[in-house]
Amino acid sequence: MQCILRFSEVMKIFRQSILAVSLLIGSSVYGQRILNMPTYTSKPYHFGFYLGINWYNFHIRHKPNLDDYPGYYSTITRVDPGYHVGIISDLRLANHLNLRFNPAFAATVRRLEIDTYNPNFLRRQVYVKDVESSFVELPLELKFSSKRIHNYLVYITGGLRYNIDLASQEKVLDDELFKIRRNDFAYEVGFGIDIFFEYFKMSPQLKAGFGFANLLVNDGSVYVNNIDKIYTRSVLFCITFE
Repeated sequence: MQCILRFSEVMKIFRQSILAVSLLIGSSVYGQRILNMPTYTSKPYHFGFYLGINWYNFHIRHKPNLDDYPGYYSTITRVDPGYHVGIISDLRLANHLNLRFNPAFAATVRRLEIDTYNPNFLRRQVYVKDVESSFVELPLELKFSSKRIHNYLVYITGGLRYNIDLASQEKVLDDELFKIRRNDFAYEVGFGIDIFFEYFKMSPQLKAGFGFANLLVNDGSVYVNNIDKIYTRSVLFCITFE
């Protein structure tokens, strides 16, 4: 059976998961007396990579007066997990402040369920449209770190992200497709924990993304006539290695 979750359920699960992981890791390393990689945070730059699981969603805004579109009831998004693979490049700007550029490749599927009246069968019908995306992501962010305590520290991040959807069918002439635009922009916020080991640093991290570019392709199809704008919403849970 295919696992499909609501976006709010995903957020709840991962808020609980990151809290549990943070408490477990924090308690396990707090008692360590050996300070691993003591000069790491003072280095001018460093690199790494990260692996993660993403949940991409659509935030749909309908047109103001849906009474003008008889027979339309709703459009619901279902969320399937996707994957993330990225590179970390980190530049130290000041104490507890770093600039990070983390290009990545991400793949995901968003499922739209469009509930409308089918005049051919004289009944309501739910049309299912899968929107597959393969992103090249170019995020630029600031990382604000706490004071290091033994072999760990906590941090928050914030920044902007540009996405290029390599799987976009924006210009395909097919009324049966639900199309979204190729280019997207979003702002991101996140937090995580840096854990210092003898030879490397590992960080569990949770990020949320809020798109501000309208992705709707208004091609005149019956699936988009009642929709005004579509924006991206996303959650990423990843593990970084630096």
